[in-house]
Amino acid sequence: MKTRTKRYSHRKKADFSKNMKFCLTAMVFSSILLLAPTSCASSTDEYSGDALTLRAGLYSMEFPPVFNALKRPSYNYLNELYGATHVGLAVFDSDFTPKPCLADKWDVSSDGSSIKFHLVKNATWHDGKPVSAEDVKFTYEYWRDNQLYRQGGWLSAYLDNVEVLEGHAGVIHLKEPYAYYFIKSIFPSVYIVPKHVWEKVDKPREYGEPDSMIGCGPFIFEKIDREADAAYFKANPNYFKGKPAIDRIEWKHFRTVDSALLALKKGEIDVLIDESPEGVLAPSLIGEKGVAIEVGPDPGLPLLIFNYKKYPLNMTDFRKALSYSIDYQSLVNAIEAGYGEAPGAGILPSSIVESNPDLPRLEYNLTRANEILDSLNFIDTNGDGIRNLPNGPELKFQVIAWNNQKHMRVAEMLSHMLRKAGIEFEPYTNELPVLQKIVWTDRSYDMHIDFHDPYMTALGFATIDLVPLQYGTCTDPRFSDLYNATMSAKDQEELSKAVYDLQDYYAENLPGIPLYWSKSIYPYRSDRFEGWISLDGYGLTSHQSWFSIKPVGR
Repeated sequence: MKTRTKRYSHRKKADFSKNMKFCLTAMVFSSILLLAPTSCASSTDEYSGDALTLRAGLYSMEFPPVFNALKRPSYNYLNELYGATHVGLAVFDSDFTPKPCLADKWDVSSDGSSIKFHLVKNATWHDGKPVSAEDVKFTYEYWRDNQLYRQGGWLSAYLDNVEVLEGHAGVIHLKEPYAYYFIKSIFPSVYIVPKHVWEKVDKPREYGEPDSMIGCGPFIFEKIDREADAAYFKANPNYFKGKPAIDRIEWKHFRTVDSALLALKKGEIDVLIDESPEGVLAPSLIGEKGVAIEVGPDPGLPLLIFNYKKYPLNMTDFRKALSYSIDYQSLVNAIEAGYGEAPGAGILPSSIVESNPDLPRLEYNLTRANEILDSLNFIDTNGDGIRNLPNGPELKFQVIAWNNQKHMRVAEMLSHMLRKAGIEFEPYTNELPVLQKIVWTDRSYDMHIDFHDPYMTALGFATIDLVPLQYGTCTDPRFSDLYNATMSAKDQEELSKAVYDLQDYYAENLPGIPLYWSKSIYPYRSDRFEGWISLDGYGLTSHQSWFSIKPVGR
């Protein structure tokens, strides 16, 4: 039996590791329609002729009602699909630094308030029309004016205008001196779209294929077969970076993770686009002939967030007592099947390039938690196991878990842990609009569990209430100053220093408590393709992989 292959991305301290992630909901379909079974032996013609086809599987998010590059553009697994047809001014490198793509270079003004970009001169849309700076201007202002997802909100808050210059160039003018952060977060995650297609579209989330899938990326959308739950793409022979290494992509949807794993085992697909199967499911692939698993860092961050407007949640000592009450390793073992580690007090996962490795890890110490609670005079006055505030009420809180199975499981585990310290912790969930109103609009929650990435949340992690686009409740001016220092950094060195200072603040004040740092699991057919370049937290089907993979042995 061939044992599972693990390829960890080891790094030296100076590298500080890698980045990013988002969480997804489970998908439900009316039937399971797998691709026609194809054994390794019977697929010889498919891999030996002129047409080289990659078959990829997706199970965690269903295909949307219409295929549309603006339908779900927050950088998630569907975006790996859309990222085949569309690109931004930059793409994420394997360590999540922005790497030139549609823009081959850019210059930041000395005051950090503008960015001059220079487009490649040979880029064309899939319909043959040339890509221009007018398309860039249209795209950023279109995302802004239509409030498209978090990026649209960011652009609404900080984008002033885009000036078009001669010679495939333009200048992005910002309301604040956030140019470097703009490049790092917006350049790779906002796909540029053709003005001549979208300027006539009033409802961008509803517009459908084929025009909605016209991009300038390495693959061209061919069709979607909804009966088979499959989408088909062909290589773009005119892609400005050159033709991709494979000729076609077939993306297949599966009803459940089990059906996707079975298809991988049977050789019906070559790779899963999802970041896992999650740790608890990975053992089913161990020893499977022809299947390997790459394990790498994951920048996603599960976080317990507090309402600073409520006593005693606004007390640092009380938040510290809560942090000592959490058994972090048990969360890793139960939620991620051991594929993770206890988090650090500085909040940022070790996979993030700006993470400070010298800050201590958070510690499970129930004795210390009880000592702090006793010192605050939070005593169980009636012997029911729940501590009371000095004025009588019990330490009882509601924690919101977004409508997600993993969130609820984390909340239930925290409930058991905190009860050991005499704190009642009641998990609560509801329909998404109800939760959004409680958390984002009313901010009436006690605590809530959220999952974040480090860049599009701009390092505020929904804990701060002093800047646009953050929906936290902390109003500490020091926190705001540290946050703004990260946003206005002029380069990576300045950003790293500012983020180190911000991490010190998190370690000292705990405006949010990280719950665990997980690892990403990428299963693939190691007997089919090799040369993958993974994007931590997202999988193997990265922009670089389209030009690096090749059939095994070829």
